[in-house]
Amino acid sequence: MSKDLEDKIAKKLFADAEALGWSYLTGDQRSAAYSQWMDDPEVGGRLREFLSNEKARVWIKDGPMKEYARARYGVGKYAQYVENPAAGARDLVERALGPNWEVVPGSRKIKPLRVLIRRGEDERHFAWAPSGQLKHLAWVAIKAEASGDARPWVLCVVGSFEKPIPADERAADRRIGARCQLEIVHVDDL
Repeated sequence: MSKDLEDKIAKKLFADAEALGWSYLTGDQRSAAYSQWMDDPEVGGRLREFLSNEKARVWIKDGPMKEYARARYGVGKYAQYVENPAAGARDLVERALGPNWEVVPGSRKIKPLRVLIRRGEDERHFAWAPSGQLKHLAWVAIKAEASGDARPWVLCVVGSFEKPIPADERAADRRIGARCQLEIVHVDDL
């Protein structure tokens, strides 16, 4: 498949994903979207020129759509196709913790997205993901602590204007944070 065709398909997938509110869809809703894309002549129709039906669906899922969450934050090869990018790390840190924190240059990592932040001598990890992905944030923090990294973690769960994080989910997240000794904050993306 040519780079031009890959770019056209990725751009279409991301535009559709944004319209669907991809980050907040259930597994069944995402599966239905994959089926619709496979039936779409501009997506599945073009992919089937190069791949079997099964491999085309896997390409969509494990290619562009696996990168979608990171691309929304300006990370990865498909980031240029996000029409309305989410807040960047600096914006999230400021909205979650206030203006006195700075992102340490060159500290960004992915899977999950995270940076080091600093306020004076105080340094912490700051990781973020959409609502429903707290387990991935918590796991990387627990693994780092188990490996001897004593710096505290701030886990930022991101909702959206269209689908804010419900109060009961926020409370449950905070209880999990208290149990794991992790600071959990919530930010609704604009």
